[in-house]
Amino acid sequence: MLWAYFHFYQLTLDLLADHINEVEPLPTVVYADTTNQLVQVNQSAAQAGLRPQMGMAEAAALCPNLQIIDYQAEHEAQRLSALANRLYELAADIVVCAPDGLAIRLDTLVKYYGDLDCLWATLTRELHQAGVHYHFASAWSIEAAKVLANQRLNLLLATPDQIRSGLQACSLEALELSPKQRHALERVGINTLSRLLELPVTEIGKRFDNAFISYLYALRAEVTPARVTYHPPDRFSAHLTPSYEISESVRLAPWLEALLKEFVTYARLRNKLTSCLPFTLLFRDLPPQPMVVQAAAPLSQFAQWQSLVQLKLETLTLPAPVIQLKLQVDELEEISDQTRDFFHNRQHVFAQNQLISRLQTRLGATAVSTPVGGDDHRLSHHTANPPRVESAFKAAVPSVYLFSCQPLNEHCHIEYGPVRIHAGWWDNDIQKRDYFIARTPDGRRLSVFRSPQNEWFVQGWYC
Repeated sequence: MLWAYFHFYQLTLDLLADHINEVEPLPTVVYADTTNQLVQVNQSAAQAGLRPQMGMAEAAALCPNLQIIDYQAEHEAQRLSALANRLYELAADIVVCAPDGLAIRLDTLVKYYGDLDCLWATLTRELHQAGVHYHFASAWSIEAAKVLANQRLNLLLATPDQIRSGLQACSLEALELSPKQRHALERVGINTLSRLLELPVTEIGKRFDNAFISYLYALRAEVTPARVTYHPPDRFSAHLTPSYEISESVRLAPWLEALLKEFVTYARLRNKLTSCLPFTLLFRDLPPQPMVVQAAAPLSQFAQWQSLVQLKLETLTLPAPVIQLKLQVDELEEISDQTRDFFHNRQHVFAQNQLISRLQTRLGATAVSTPVGGDDHRLSHHTANPPRVESAFKAAVPSVYLFSCQPLNEHCHIEYGPVRIHAGWWDNDIQKRDYFIARTPDGRRLSVFRSPQNEWFVQGWYC
């Protein structure tokens, strides 16, 4: 067996990262009042000398302009479930290790992805798109992988020798031990994990209880504990609590869209859709206010729902500042013959992830980029790396395009067009072109354009 463990050490901060002063991020921490300690710190706070497990009094003394977010275990659990639901499209055997970890079995998936590197590239790419920070490791059991991740190894280990070597370099602090158990080990001269793994279990059993012995067996992969794997819930329910009160309806958009993205992933996984999104807005002193976004027909795409949400916000009046947002969808509709494109899209998303992962594995992550539609109709002014904000221009950009076009030197016939682009007067790079989609005799589709002088050029290729 081969398990990967991901330790998401700042789930709350990652969720709020896009909404906390992006230009000059303030020192921000997540504070647990039950322990009077910091549990998460962002980069600005770490640079100011703050660290997890530090007391609030010391943190306030080091950083007077500190932004504090209350730690809420329920919200972290929901975020962890959302990540599991997102990865469930790619991997079946997922174990949720509350409060901040996910374990994924890798060995059963290798045959579907071709090799371990392609599988790993697919998983890590999905987590990168989710915008989460994590430490990771792989080993022969969940317990061993978790120890290596706690040690911040951040390596994909595949062979027993690699795993054994990694475990021997770990300290006892990386183990899931109580202070009493750790103190007992130190009393008998066991200060490292390598020393603990060398001792026979019969010797250790004389001093420790059965729970510790079972944990040690699992660490050595001599026993496999029973685990409950993750399965998506029957209904979708999620909520978000902003770090500040929201008084203007238009400022609700990024939070509603975050909930919407989670729902779209959930619905795609179950091959279902809906025509109604019942949001709920919560206030501090007023009763909750429903905000229902209704579609004329069942929808499945994020962009379709996003436009409806934006229209709803334009007419929404808030009676008081919003402190929390909820989305609960109880009724989902089955796919009908009229919505078969939904299945095609699901397969396309999965196939695209596999293709990109294979290319990144073969060529390197820095050698593969994805063209995206920018806010400029001129293809030569687009970028190969997506911007941080959602682009307002949703053009059918060719998968491979040339920054410097080349003459069209082969026979082809027009399948679509023309689409006239006349732009660039604002920066003295005026382009007036008629774009077409052309097809060659061997089946390749090209993005071509005709200049005002009736010259034909190739701008790119569709894959």
